[in-house]
Amino acid sequence: MAARRKHKKIDRTGVLPRQLTGIVKILAFLLCLFAPIRLVNALGDEGCADFFGALEGCFVLFSLFGIGTNRAVSNLIRTRIERYGITGAKKIAGQALLTAFFVSVVLALLGAALKDVLFGSFYALPFAKMAFLALLCALVILTLFWMLLGILDAFGRRETAGRWILAFGVLLFFAAPLIAAPLDAYGQKVGALLQNTSYQAAYGAFGAAFSVLCVSLLCTAGCGISWIKASHELHQAEYGSSTNPAADRSITFALLRNGLVICVPAVLAGIGRIGQSSIYLKSGSVSTWGAYLGKYRLLMTLALLGAFALAVSMLPQFQLVLKRRSLRKSREKCMVAFRCTALYTIPCAVLFLTTAQPMLYMLFSKGELNGLDSILKVLAITVIFYGLAFMLGSVLFAAELYYSIWIAVLVSVVVRLVSFSVMSSVLKLDLYAGAYSDALSAFVLCLILLGMVRQQLKIAVSWLRVFLAPLLAGILMALVCLLCSQVILKNTASPVRMLVSAVVGLLVYFVSTVVLKGATRRELRCFAVGDVLIELARTMRLL
Repeated sequence: MAARRKHKKIDRTGVLPRQLTGIVKILAFLLCLFAPIRLVNALGDEGCADFFGALEGCFVLFSLFGIGTNRAVSNLIRTRIERYGITGAKKIAGQALLTAFFVSVVLALLGAALKDVLFGSFYALPFAKMAFLALLCALVILTLFWMLLGILDAFGRRETAGRWILAFGVLLFFAAPLIAAPLDAYGQKVGALLQNTSYQAAYGAFGAAFSVLCVSLLCTAGCGISWIKASHELHQAEYGSSTNPAADRSITFALLRNGLVICVPAVLAGIGRIGQSSIYLKSGSVSTWGAYLGKYRLLMTLALLGAFALAVSMLPQFQLVLKRRSLRKSREKCMVAFRCTALYTIPCAVLFLTTAQPMLYMLFSKGELNGLDSILKVLAITVIFYGLAFMLGSVLFAAELYYSIWIAVLVSVVVRLVSFSVMSSVLKLDLYAGAYSDALSAFVLCLILLGMVRQQLKIAVSWLRVFLAPLLAGILMALVCLLCSQVILKNTASPVRMLVSAVVGLLVYFVSTVVLKGATRRELRCFAVGDVLIELARTMRLL
């Protein structure tokens, strides 16, 4: 008991008010949201093709180890603290960092060896090699950064980890254009000299990748200093010094195993995106595809970050109820989780549907925009399907049904590639082929995962109860957004139309869901800013 009390003293999670912590989280999310958008504006469409093409290749490599190991090391450290004390847990942290460094270096060297094959033969983006090499270096640093965040969180420094995530977003927001713009200008001179405009895009993409590398170095160094400081503080309060050598030797294996479980669907999804780009670039325009990657798919991805974070946050609760083998509690927890997903994804989809044109003109100042807002409208429904797929995948992951997730993702990737190939080559739908194939792939993934949850876990969900209130609120929100955007503010500037329509629409949506009992305290607490939303509802006398 004394040891446990000592441990509680060093847990600093509750230093800030929960409301303030939620605001910090949403601020970090917004900064990370606008950082890549600002970067896109500095690059242009062809530069976006090179940068995001290189990023897709690095994502596949990062998925082989980086994704999932953060949470895995956090769980290992917490378990070790309970069993053997802080001394053994600190040893895990050191071994995890060492493992992360060596594995990421090996992956980076593998990527460098395959760059000519990837961007020459398979991926028709030969000028993206410079950006790819810079991102490979950033891959090593970001893996360490990702691991340090998990370590700090496990030792009760969640606020510190959150501040470094915030710092990463702030630094990238300012640094990316400052570094990319001069190199873009230099590339323009090189292109004029060699009479090849692709050099401007290549140097701009390299500048963007180099900015990611610089910011990664700064944040990783700062995060490392925070961990050293925390380690000294923990040394003053540490309890227990027993270790388990056998367990210590299995740390690397445990990290690799946990990384493998999560990385397989991520790698498959990454291969699907690379294959999609490869098919289009064989006959399509590089700048046109760059517009799709840097604008439309980027906005969809950023919208899905919240849904992914929600699914991850619900994972421990799923694991708890499934471990108890209570079908009733499992069904109740799934109902709450799916309703939270609907509460988040529906307003995102409504904003894409109703404010697509002013949103694009407000966020992006460079590249192709005219007449392409309808693509964003097609991708709106994709946000809902992928959001549900993330939550269904979280349920299956909690039940340790990993093969089911892999099969579902594999089938959806095949559907994406086949449908995209047919739509682009046979039907000649151009960029619409990308939007339609993404939507179809998301629908298939969601359908398969839903069937597996029902078949293997025997969990049946009342979708009417899940979607009715958010859907009604979403319809009302859509009407309000259209009224503001198309009637009241029709002749105003795009930023004003977008911001006013979004703020008023989201407020109407929030009030409607609470009034319709679609968002109770139980659902609101599932969100990062749940305490803020509850206080807002109380102030408005809705709760």
